Amino acid sequence: MTTRDILTRILATKAKELAVAKAAVPLSGMRNRAAASPAPRDFAAAIRAKIAAGRSAVIAEIKKASPPPSPGVTKPEARRVFRY
Repeated sequence: MTTRDILTRILATKAKELAVAKAAVPLSGMRNRAAASPAPRDFAAAIRAKIAAGRSAVIAEIKKASPPPSPGVTKPEARRVFRY
């Protein structure tokens, strides 16, 4: 199976899922839900507050390489760095 075939199947499946979701909750219902939702949290403020409190603010992973069949090493200059 080619990548194109896989992507075509994914798109077809998602189109069906979307049609079912739209039938279950119409656009007007989604708009009403969105309007009634609380405001999103301030991500940047949360990061600043953690830093101000001397706590870790973000945990991130940068991969040096991906497992096969991926291309392998993508960041040869990557090295382990820990900051606490």
